[in-house]
Amino acid sequence: MKNIFNILGFQLSWWACVLGVKNGLPYIGPVCMLLFLGIHFLYLKSNFLELRLVVIFTILGTLVDTGLAISGLLSYNGLYAQNIILAPLWITAMWAGFCATVNHSLSWLKERWVSSFALGAIFGPLSYIAGEKFDAIIFHSSLMSICIVLALVWGSSIFFIFLVNKRIGC
Repeated sequence: MKNIFNILGFQLSWWACVLGVKNGLPYIGPVCMLLFLGIHFLYLKSNFLELRLVVIFTILGTLVDTGLAISGLLSYNGLYAQNIILAPLWITAMWAGFCATVNHSLSWLKERWVSSFALGAIFGPLSYIAGEKFDAIIFHSSLMSICIVLALVWGSSIFFIFLVNKRIGC
């Protein structure tokens, strides 16, 4: 039951982030994600090490998505301000929420290094394509180029998240 809450809470909050941006309410998703994370850490009795993982990858993930924006491959709607090239809060919230699934609904991927890379390489780009379809993200290159970059970025990111998770002892 806890894993069902974990994945559903993340997915509902993910959709709140994307649909919030689409409807001009970019902070509604982060508020939902914060509620999800609060309940997650209370209900699932997660430990300090898991909180540490979430904080580490919330920061690193924001930097990764900021790098994607700086590269010119894509841009985000729902920014802090038009002249600030920093991944928006709703992207940061998604990274935090995703990392909260690593030791729960995605725990079956632990030590499955090839599978974690492969799933990141497949579902990472699909998430961005969904975001683009809902006008939360704008692609500035061919879909093929973007998918290749995102597959490498997300395959590596998921692999690295699980590697750090193991290293810190979660």
